[in-house]
Amino acid sequence: MRAKIFAATAIVGMTLLTGVAAAQELKEPSPERFSRWGNYSDKMEVRFGASSYDTGLFGPMRFSGVNINGELLFRSPEFLSIIGAPRPYVGFNAAITDDPDRPINFAYAGLTWDYNITSKLYLSGSLGGAIHDASNLKNPVNYKGLGCRALFHLGAAVGYDITPNVTVQAYADHFSNANLCSENDGAESAGVRVGFRW
Repeated sequence: MRAKIFAATAIVGMTLLTGVAAAQELKEPSPERFSRWGNYSDKMEVRFGASSYDTGLFGPMRFSGVNINGELLFRSPEFLSIIGAPRPYVGFNAAITDDPDRPINFAYAGLTWDYNITSKLYLSGSLGGAIHDASNLKNPVNYKGLGCRALFHLGAAVGYDITPNVTVQAYADHFSNANLCSENDGAESAGVRVGFRW
């Protein structure tokens, strides 16, 4: 419960800060402020953060704990420019909970799209696949029924660039099988992270 309160407070705080910063930026017209896709497509990026375990909008919230999150984003290949220059990514969620039988860890990969609202404020959306280490997929006792070993990964984030190469995000992840398997409880997390580009 404490982890969920901490994550919710951090997300609300960061969202308010980015909103205030964006409002200040919108007061000063700039040719760099025009909305565009793929503003970071030529950059590598590494992201690290923490999120509330089993916290989200679409899945039932049954367990408490913390996820350690990490992602590596690659430069967008030229042939992807026709669909908004998404960047390929790989990532992980490593769970820390009170009960050692409950954590479900994920490794995932896919494509991430970035859409700049201003020169510093942006939205990100991710679509890909994931695998996890849950041992009982159909009738779990101490964790959720995820149904399949391989799942879809959806991600969403609101980010703000502190500098051209340092960014902060409030983000959420969703993992599920889209009802392709008999069980589909889904797993989610929401939190904050920092990114470094080069």
